Amino acid sequence: MKTFCLTTMIVLLLSGSFGIVNAQNVKEKACLDNTEQFYLTSNYVKGENYRIQVSLPLNYAASKKFYPVYYFADGDVAFGMIKEIADLLMMGNDIKDIIVVGIGYGQGFENWNIKRTRDLTPTNDTVWNQGWISGGADNFLKFIKYELFPVINKNYRTNPDSIAIGGHSLGGLLNSYILFKQPELFKNYVIGSPFLIWDKKIISKLENEYFSKHKELNCNVYIYYGSMDLKDEIIIPTNEFIQSIQAHNYQGINLVTRIYEGETHTSVPAVAITYGLKTIFKP
Repeated sequence: MKTFCLTTMIVLLLSGSFGIVNAQNVKEKACLDNTEQFYLTSNYVKGENYRIQVSLPLNYAASKKFYPVYYFADGDVAFGMIKEIADLLMMGNDIKDIIVVGIGYGQGFENWNIKRTRDLTPTNDTVWNQGWISGGADNFLKFIKYELFPVINKNYRTNPDSIAIGGHSLGGLLNSYILFKQPELFKNYVIGSPFLIWDKKIISKLENEYFSKHKELNCNVYIYYGSMDLKDEIIIPTNEFIQSIQAHNYQGINLVTRIYEGETHTSVPAVAITYGLKTIFKP
């Protein structure tokens, strides 16, 4: 396993009696503590070599514990933020010690956007896919279940009975899909600003189909969005989704919902992550 570091430019300032006398740009590595990364080639998502980033609790090396794991897609843009928030919460005993696993691509912003549209969407939707390939969620879930889980469980001390998945926007869409397609895959779900308008609100149809055959849903679910999010695309479909889950009154579910006042689609994740981790990983 390789330590995950970010390339940056460090400016060294050499001060003298009368101020700065010299400055030099030096390339160094800014590393995230207790963090590793590796690449994992999938047989289910053809040709994809996923970048997997793993953050371990600060006391991991000194302990013999087995830890809950928090998985999430969009690791390319969210891993550092989630890892640092989790570290602070663990330091303050606000949450259990957890392992954080980000799933990404490591190929730049544009490729991230294209590939997440492929992996995080359950069906093809020509209205919303921006001309990109979509509908690859089932293959992506096979990658997680049959390829990623075994590697993480083999190389780290994990508690498979206490795993969680987080996601925002298309990630929230994916997690809503998992919740009613393969709910046993995770014990805890963080569903942020889910893009539930996708494919004529297909997730609502899936939830109703699930309820026709099942009356139990044994998991913890935290759903959030910002009050200034996209009204037609996010707020209205999410409210309908929440209301349907509440009306069906599944046995065993612990549903927590929250609206963050004044937050937009892009600003709300940074606010909501703390509350989400505290909700699903109470000490």
